[in-house]
Amino acid sequence: MPRIKLFNISALLLLAGILAACATGGRQLKCNIHVIDLTKQRGIYLPNTTANGIDNYLKTSPKWQKIPRKSNGKLNHDSAYEAARKGKTVLATYNTGNSRNGHIVMVYGKKKPAWSNTFKAVVPYSSGSVQGKKPKITLLSYQFRAEHEPKMNYYIYLK
Repeated sequence: MPRIKLFNISALLLLAGILAACATGGRQLKCNIHVIDLTKQRGIYLPNTTANGIDNYLKTSPKWQKIPRKSNGKLNHDSAYEAARKGKTVLATYNTGNSRNGHIVMVYGKKKPAWSNTFKAVVPYSSGSVQGKKPKITLLSYQFRAEHEPKMNYYIYLK
């Protein structure tokens, strides 16, 4: 009898693991989990979903404001950094616009921005996870590819 219960519990755990892997395309989605944890520590709600799902939420939430782009259509890295430096919660997102997951990070305002050869601009540092690795603070250009910039946004928490 105990052997059957042990088998049932093992089977359930295995099934849960398989379902979780299928839901994430077989890899752990650490960028969204990391940002959800960071905002939760600040008392800010984000839905427990993918980076694309969080970006879609930020676009429609009255508690978040998208930072307007510069007149040349590029991201306004200066405004994002200045808001983060002043203690505001600022997120950077990349939404693929399809079922493939995007990316999300929190802008880090305690370290001065630096030049990025790929973005051809001074970009802020950010806290995030790349390719499922342990989250760390890196230049935004390490977190996102420059060719993704048209589908990227910065958001500031207003409340």
